[in-house]
Amino acid sequence: MKIFKSSREAMPFLKKGCVLTMGNYDGFHLGHQTILSLLKSQSFKRKLPSLVYTFDPHPVKILAPEIAPPLINTLDQKIELLQKMKIDILVLEKFTPRFAKTSPEVFFKTHLMHHLHPHFITVGYDFTFGSKRMGNIETLERLCFENQIDVKIVDPKMVGQKLASSSLIRKLLEQGKVDKARELLNRPYFMDGEIIRGEQRGTMLGFPTANLKTKNEISPAVGVYATLFCLNHKNYLSATNVGHRPTFGKGELAIETHVFGLKKNIYGKKVRVFFIKKIRDEKKFDSEQFLIRQIRSDINKAKQILSHYREKHAG
Repeated sequence: MKIFKSSREAMPFLKKGCVLTMGNYDGFHLGHQTILSLLKSQSFKRKLPSLVYTFDPHPVKILAPEIAPPLINTLDQKIELLQKMKIDILVLEKFTPRFAKTSPEVFFKTHLMHHLHPHFITVGYDFTFGSKRMGNIETLERLCFENQIDVKIVDPKMVGQKLASSSLIRKLLEQGKVDKARELLNRPYFMDGEIIRGEQRGTMLGFPTANLKTKNEISPAVGVYATLFCLNHKNYLSATNVGHRPTFGKGELAIETHVFGLKKNIYGKKVRVFFIKKIRDEKKFDSEQFLIRQIRSDINKAKQILSHYREKHAG
């Protein structure tokens, strides 16, 4: 996948044109996946590269940072997910206050028509663009018609009674409902980071933990989770505590994973933690012995959950 920092930078590579989608694409949920599948099929049919046009940073972080939502994926994760979907080109347009003043018509004419030469455009049903989000689906359809570009608006994606959306996924993660978020993402929510040295309390209790320093903006709600711990492309069964360790006096939020059967030193290693299901809420215990008893119960519960998950997703 080729990555460009602007539509202008991509222009020399698109003389024959492309098929294109636009949007923030935070989370790559089932709704996004539907759009990208359509994009890839049109790419194959028309023998043109597939192109995803998005912004960095998220526009709301520039226009209204005080209400900007935490992002489901880091930029690196977004790039990785697009690569796995075999998208040909990613344009990461820098979003600035000046860029935000671009009218829908100027944006379409300059960044799309002049720079990217799209033959086909597909977006979601709620897509907006241009200054103050003045451009909507009707605007896009009109501009495409006037310029003889095929356009397809993708309907909302329902999963049961739920609409697949980034905002709902954020809400579910913040409530600790990682299994429900997984249904909308079509994969477990994961966090990436580096293992750092903690206070060694887990080791002293007989359950050493790997402490995650992460750039992910969303942590699931405080509590204990059944997780998969990925190190060097190998998944280990694990249980992860997200919380403040109230038994030892409330501290800063920490993400600590007890990895079953992993005994080697992994400080400084890059890892990924997949959140499969919440086991329980965070709780303050009256003694270390009560805490140890609960940790043993949590580990057994995690093993049951993960065994069922692996059986269900085998192959």
